Amino acid sequence: MSEQVATAGLDEGVGEGANGDGRRTDRTGFLQGLGCYLLWGVMPVYWKLLSAVPAFEVLAWRMVWSCAAVVALCVLVKRTRFLYLFRDPRAVRTFLASGLIVSCNWGVYIWAANSGHLLQTSIGYYLCPLFTIVLGMVFFKERLTPMQTVATVLAALGVGYFIVANGGDIWIAFALALTFSVYGAVKKKGGYPALPGMAFESLLTGLIGAVALIVGAAAPWIWQLVPATPDPMAVTGPVADMALLAGCGVLTAIPLLLFSAAANRISLTVIGFIQYVSPTIALVLAVAFFGEQFTLAHGICFALIWLGIAAIGVEAAWAGRRKRAAEAAPPVPAAVSSPNPSSAAMFTDAPPAER
Repeated sequence: MSEQVATAGLDEGVGEGANGDGRRTDRTGFLQGLGCYLLWGVMPVYWKLLSAVPAFEVLAWRMVWSCAAVVALCVLVKRTRFLYLFRDPRAVRTFLASGLIVSCNWGVYIWAANSGHLLQTSIGYYLCPLFTIVLGMVFFKERLTPMQTVATVLAALGVGYFIVANGGDIWIAFALALTFSVYGAVKKKGGYPALPGMAFESLLTGLIGAVALIVGAAAPWIWQLVPATPDPMAVTGPVADMALLAGCGVLTAIPLLLFSAAANRISLTVIGFIQYVSPTIALVLAVAFFGEQFTLAHGICFALIWLGIAAIGVEAAWAGRRKRAAEAAPPVPAAVSSPNPSSAAMFTDAPPAER
């Protein structure tokens, strides 16, 4: 990742960012979120290559190498001042919680992808946006527009039908959806700058991963509590395995950095709908490359979900057109004086609480 990409918007806080340009911030945040989910969508292929290694051992190495990758990125872009967060008890609580939550998500996902449950991972990440939207409404008071409500209902119907048609064994899907949605909410609530926050979180999880590797080296039988299930794609050999394990640090760090930056720039509602990209890619991989059957349930689920996303796209296009028309209109002259103090407030863009 180039310095420009690594630093573009990663150190702003919540809201419009340092440049104060809301349009640029929203566009940048959307692209960061989209890139994140495109990368996550193709990750099952990488985990298949590592399927000869026990899932929990892969997880521990992933935590360590992710820490190394993020810290190296901080040094590269000269953003090394994140250790001060150790002096902030709230930061320690926030990033320890988010780190443990996302590590649980990683562990379930790696095991599921390498154990023939890629379809359930796809269901889980279809559920993620619904969980995220609910969290956004409950904890951040984000309101759905009518079209967003329609889209949410359509997506819920599609995912619900998909779950029912494929049986009730969906604990993997719910575990993935719950852990990642809560992770996003914790990151949003924390509101810390993305790059130092990501480095601090990675440092905490990296320490935990290092301890796990030490324990595993002393007692190798621990890894066999969840034994490996090698796929035909699996790469074998200590050198190849270590190279892939080291590479998963970079593969993990880049989308997480993009997600952290996007979560600070755009609402959880928008993130919720971008999340549909990842399970769509995973489902295509499962059907086209890993031989899983595409059923009528898949077709109905896809149709309802993409109808919902189309509704959001149409609404966004209308909103953008109205906004451009309003910006092109002549400015309204400000009132010189008014006996009613509240009348002047009509000519400001500040929300009522800030007027």
